[in-house]
Amino acid sequence: MKNKILTQTQEKVLKLGHDKGNFTAQDLPLNGGARKKVIDSLLNRELIKPINRRGEWFDYALTPAGRQAIGVEEPEVSEKTDKPKSKTRPGSKLHQVIQLLTRPEGATIPQMMEQTGWQQHTVRGTLAGALKKRLGLTIESEKPDGEDRVYRITAGLETA
Repeated sequence: MKNKILTQTQEKVLKLGHDKGNFTAQDLPLNGGARKKVIDSLLNRELIKPINRRGEWFDYALTPAGRQAIGVEEPEVSEKTDKPKSKTRPGSKLHQVIQLLTRPEGATIPQMMEQTGWQQHTVRGTLAGALKKRLGLTIESEKPDGEDRVYRITAGLETA
């Protein structure tokens, strides 16, 4: 099934990679910042991967997800019912924050700061960036009268 989220340029790059087998950034019909932006976006989404380096340029190849995104490979159907592999390293500070947020009572920013040693702005950035945007978790908060705001993960945990 074709991925509707790709830009036209990303789709062209993936098709070029599929046709050539592997490619370098120099092969792209883009220059400078545009070239870097497209390559970085495809790397971040794990649609391409670097396979070797020649001088200052990397060779890239499509990943199975990249081939699926342009519709040249069907998604692999797994018969396993296990949870998907975690996207966070067990024992990492991010993993510790997720554990705090999955407790029934949730966690406050001061609790997360104490657990990780992070400053308040780092905790807030982690909630918005790493947890919401990168991992796709749904985080809800409530403000009990006279108490600190409490945060909880309410959805998306199976992939975190």
